[in-house]
Amino acid sequence: MGLNQPIPWLPHPAPEGFETFVNSLGSSSIHAWGDRWQALGGLSLAREAWPVPVDDSWVAFLALPLLSRIEHAVHSGRPTLLGVSALPGCGKSTLCSWAKTASQRLGWRVEHLSLDDFYWPAEALERSMAGNPWRVPRALPGSHDLITMDDALREWRRSSVISAPRFDKALRQGRGDRRGSTTAEADVVLLEGWFLGVAAHKTPAQLEDQGLSETERVWRPQAIDALHHYSTIWAQLDDLWHLRSSRTDASSRWKEEQLITLRRQSGVDYSSGDLSDFNRMVQKALPSSWLQQLDQANVVVDLSNSRSVEKIHRRKDQLSASSASATG
Repeated sequence: MGLNQPIPWLPHPAPEGFETFVNSLGSSSIHAWGDRWQALGGLSLAREAWPVPVDDSWVAFLALPLLSRIEHAVHSGRPTLLGVSALPGCGKSTLCSWAKTASQRLGWRVEHLSLDDFYWPAEALERSMAGNPWRVPRALPGSHDLITMDDALREWRRSSVISAPRFDKALRQGRGDRRGSTTAEADVVLLEGWFLGVAAHKTPAQLEDQGLSETERVWRPQAIDALHHYSTIWAQLDDLWHLRSSRTDASSRWKEEQLITLRRQSGVDYSSGDLSDFNRMVQKALPSSWLQQLDQANVVVDLSNSRSVEKIHRRKDQLSASSASATG
């Protein structure tokens, strides 16, 4: 734990693997990286863009390294799709939203999309979710318009222009529907989702779960079948960052905290029953081991039950040694 030579403005202690991770992002040293970000605002950079209070350690050990990766991608001269995968309530959406705002202030063309933006329109969404045992109106594999998503990403690779629908969860009494679309020029697209990068495994034992109800046991193969179709999207990711919770059920508390914020900001409310059903879906729709082990992830950030960053490690190094970097 900690740094060999601590940086005064960084919270102490640093998570395990942080210095090695920063160096892997193209910095000549942890202190060059620290000096670079301190000059650009450090922990105060676009601070007001966080919609909820944020801990300094979350900014220092996760948000600023993500900006370093974005900067590396911008200077590579190639369209780069960066994925962020984490369980619901973890904070991935606010992280990516902040990263977009901070990037734009630094002059970088960055767009933020969620898998949620590509939910089917209302009628098709209802059909895709009909009969699921958790009674959730969306979020399961199969609830997304993958053709539109694939087309949007491929057109962006060709033209540097990303066009995507937007989904408003407040519509239809909280069941949600599409509302308009956005178009932007972008060198980097951040794509996030709760099962982003999750792949179906073939080990039969992983399909068994003694805690499944009979209806869940019937539905799980349907969710897994739908998951296979997402592989064309996952294949387009240039990087995948996995914010991994120590336990799958930690998402339940995080989601409750997130919904309190959603209710305050939009007026949309979840009943305790709806929240319980949603949390049950996250825990049972797919084998939990699949959510904890993303073979495609090249950056894994281990989080505690309180969402603090405990450890960071790079599982595959996909950064090009020849790419330019301005991170020090």
